[in-house]
Amino acid sequence: MKKSGIRYLVGGAMVLFGIYQILAGNYWESSLYLTAGLAFISIGLLMSDSFPQYKKLLNIVSWVLIILAVLLFFFLLRTDQYV
Repeated sequence: MKKSGIRYLVGGAMVLFGIYQILAGNYWESSLYLTAGLAFISIGLLMSDSFPQYKKLLNIVSWVLIILAVLLFFFLLRTDQYV
């Protein structure tokens, strides 16, 4: 499988697991998985040159999603002992 296909597969799996977490009632963890999955998908779109006219926008969106996922991860790591 191509590397870009693996990015879409991992991103899709993370989005599906995020939807499962919503159904399970874990909203904070679902937000982490959804943002990380969307970051994988946006990076896959950026690397495959599917939308060359939106390359700058995809780059900005992917960085925002990555930073948001890291902040959510640290937040969940910090508050995990209180749940």
